[in-house]
Amino acid sequence: MTLTSGYELTTAITNIFIFVVSLFGFFKIKNEKLWKFFFLLMSIDSFMGVIVHGISMSKHTNDILWAILSLMFTITINTMICIFMKLKIRHIICLSVLLTILLLTQLVFDMNFILTFTLYVLMTVLLSVYYILKDNYERKHIFLLGFIILVIGGVLMLSHVKVSILDHNGICHLFMAFTLILFLMGINYKEKLCYDNGGEWYGRKD
Repeated sequence: MTLTSGYELTTAITNIFIFVVSLFGFFKIKNEKLWKFFFLLMSIDSFMGVIVHGISMSKHTNDILWAILSLMFTITINTMICIFMKLKIRHIICLSVLLTILLLTQLVFDMNFILTFTLYVLMTVLLSVYYILKDNYERKHIFLLGFIILVIGGVLMLSHVKVSILDHNGICHLFMAFTLILFLMGINYKEKLCYDNGGEWYGRKD
């Protein structure tokens, strides 16, 4: 096994940070089933990110892994929006299938599917923020701060900025890891206050 070098290797290392935070979140969360599923998906995504960025492989193998990772991340993003909109798992599946079809169509016709996916993530963030404010979540400032940090990381990624040994991907990953830590702080608070008998999180003030 041969490791990559330069920005690819440091990006893989930042994926390790996300993996550790996500795995911790998966085992830490007890009652919030969708949040637990979200952090499980994030741990899988980040682990695959370590592989695709950190291990040298053929382009064909790398392309296959990237396709799988893109599908997994699509499901992850849709899980997050379903959490804040209080939707069910079937909605995650439907949204993921529709987005996958859209991205594959754009890929086949050589369209800018990266831009489409970025706009979709932005829409997800805006909808999530809307429902946080609409339902007047306890400790909503924690989640809102997490989304602000996530957006800043996304902007830095799109700007292709470089800082020392990190490129835009690695920098974005660090912002994402911090966002996940803030989400965990908010979830931990809500697990003590706001869940129904089935373990679903509603997050509204009573």
